[in-house]
Amino acid sequence: MRGRIMRGCLTVLAVALFALIFIPARGNELRLSTMGNCGIALYDQDNQINPFDYGYNPAYLLMDYQREWIRFTAGVQEESGDLKRKYDPYLTNNLFAGFSGIKRLGERHVTSGSVTYKRYNAREIYHSIEIDQYNDPFYLTDLTTGDFEYYGPSLLASYSLMLRDNLHIGAGLEYDISTGLKQEYTRPEIVHNYLKATLGMVYQHSSGYMFGLTLSPIRNRNRTNFDKTDEGYDNIINRYSGEGIYEVRSFSSKQISEVEWGGEVTVQNFYLGKHLKLGSILTYALHQTESRYDAFERALMSFWETERFDFRFLGRYTPEGLPLTLGLTGRVMSNDGWAKRPEYDDVLLYDNPYQMASIGGGFSYLIRRLNLTATADYIMNSYQIEANDYGASLFREAEVVQNIGRVGLEYSLYGLHSVRLGFEVIDYPIDRWLKLPANMDSYRVTGGFGYQFGYWNIEMELMYSDRTRDGISDSRQGLSGIMWFTLFR
Repeated sequence: MRGRIMRGCLTVLAVALFALIFIPARGNELRLSTMGNCGIALYDQDNQINPFDYGYNPAYLLMDYQREWIRFTAGVQEESGDLKRKYDPYLTNNLFAGFSGIKRLGERHVTSGSVTYKRYNAREIYHSIEIDQYNDPFYLTDLTTGDFEYYGPSLLASYSLMLRDNLHIGAGLEYDISTGLKQEYTRPEIVHNYLKATLGMVYQHSSGYMFGLTLSPIRNRNRTNFDKTDEGYDNIINRYSGEGIYEVRSFSSKQISEVEWGGEVTVQNFYLGKHLKLGSILTYALHQTESRYDAFERALMSFWETERFDFRFLGRYTPEGLPLTLGLTGRVMSNDGWAKRPEYDDVLLYDNPYQMASIGGGFSYLIRRLNLTATADYIMNSYQIEANDYGASLFREAEVVQNIGRVGLEYSLYGLHSVRLGFEVIDYPIDRWLKLPANMDSYRVTGGFGYQFGYWNIEMELMYSDRTRDGISDSRQGLSGIMWFTLFR
């Protein structure tokens, strides 16, 4: 009977995956999140050093598989406050629910997937009429402060196939679609489509060494539609190229499309020994974004390109006989961007070199007589950023050292009940445009619990966050709650 019920649940999940239009919802990291986001040394079933958990290589999914399960997730996240960038919403509210699961299809292959539906509300946005005002130097505004409300589903699906005992291939798909409408004039409708496909392979040597490759084409499109207002007025918008060049457009109806095409290639190396585990990933990514008016005016409006080289590593060592794990992580990234106005093809409009180097360490220790796990991380990030807006003669640059500290505690009794607490602090959050308020501090307090009974597991997280800045009274707070209900087979 239980087997028939479980097969019925998985059938319902499969039908949902094909009946809905899906959204990328990724990661099963609620335990880590409730422990302050500690992840350098803390062992977790969903935070292992392997090509799937650390590098999202779908080819490793079969080797990562342990048992079948289906999960229902629901949550709400809200953030509000004046400590923000000019065009960021004063308040955001994200309400979501979804299903996820994994199923073995045979001895040689396995599949997993998740589907989520969300309602995202962005309130009191000053003049902005884009889904992401800070994704490139080009943006649209009108003359009103208003609210956007987005609805849509997301999908993540993965498949892994074993060709030989030491050779695996896999494929993954992320898809996100949503529609948003501004409640005030000019009442634009924004239709968002994101698609990322991943092909992967993993070769495993008997010594514990693994080599992996992934290839990921990406397409991201935001289409903004304007219709004549109910009052019969024309729509008037400003189209900015950087902060100093803009043109005023007036029309009754118009469609503007912004399309990003790109691709990412990763080379992955792992060593999974008994006491020592190491992983490194080298990524090359190229993305190009173009925007155009509708079919009657197809001239290219803007062009933005980023090129990224990214190397990161993570290692963990567990001394024999000790309930201790030590971790070390690092990253070196170069992510340069440039923009031009196509009608002035020889003139560079925007130049945005962005370099980052990072080093961090952590530990996790189990106090057996107290059934208590204690963990802590420290990360130091160094940024060198230039944001050169030649059209506006604005030249920003910054060399910033950012410190991140995290601590987490978990009390667990017989693996059936657990209570968790965590704290995270970030000094000087920063963005590539250097438009976030300087000298901010970000704090995050988390708590949660887990309860296991029979084949069921319940997990819950509560989170409070706060951003402050020395010398001013402005702040920004966040609050969220997430629940999981998981049925194991």
